[in-house]
Amino acid sequence: MKHQKSRKEIICRCNNISRETIEEAIRNGCHTLNEIYDATTAGVGPCGGSCRRKIAPILSTYLETGEFPPPTPPLGQIKKEPTE
Repeated sequence: MKHQKSRKEIICRCNNISRETIEEAIRNGCHTLNEIYDATTAGVGPCGGSCRRKIAPILSTYLETGEFPPPTPPLGQIKKEPTE
């Protein structure tokens, strides 16, 4: 039986920044998107910051509730609702 490794959710592909790193930065006092970008280099890659749309909800949920939203499932694991 193969053991399935837990994969880190990569938020910023340009700079290889994981969700774990983003969450740690927020826990350590980053309370704005710019502070997260400065602390982690996420959101400032050559793509122009396409990952910013993923970072913003993580930050806003944490600031509103004190908890992080659940991780996004990998694309192959997203279940589609049947259409009528």
